Amino acid sequence: MSQRGFTLVELLVVIAILSILMGLVTAGAQTARRRGAVTKAKATIAALETAIAMYQGDMGDYPESENANLVAALSEEPDDPDWMGPYMEFKEDELEAGELLDPWGSPYVYLSSNGGSPKHRQHSYDVYSFGPNGQDDDGTQDDIVNW
Repeated sequence: MSQRGFTLVELLVVIAILSILMGLVTAGAQTARRRGAVTKAKATIAALETAIAMYQGDMGDYPESENANLVAALSEEPDDPDWMGPYMEFKEDELEAGELLDPWGSPYVYLSSNGGSPKHRQHSYDVYSFGPNGQDDDGTQDDIVNW
């Protein structure tokens, strides 16, 4: 009588193949997730640029520096008849303590010529994210910037 079944070597080969396939899928998913986060940050900065331009066109100046001031200026109506906003609406899960967060959970940096000193666009504003590493690389490496 012959016995049917798999040998230990056959089982180990199947496990090894499955492990390799899972590693490839996981690596691909992490790369896609990172690219998606970078794309989202770039799209958010582009949307902020549009909203800031509309705000500046109506109000004659840029919102004051700092992330929370930018969020308030673009979304909360002040007692000013020139304000024609809201210029941008924010989801609650994108905000923390009134600041807009990037896909990595850090606040975007906003410096304007109105109440700050932008380094790269001295006559308007700088808006950027520190990117995946969460460190200020002065606009290089993985920082996502508007200049």
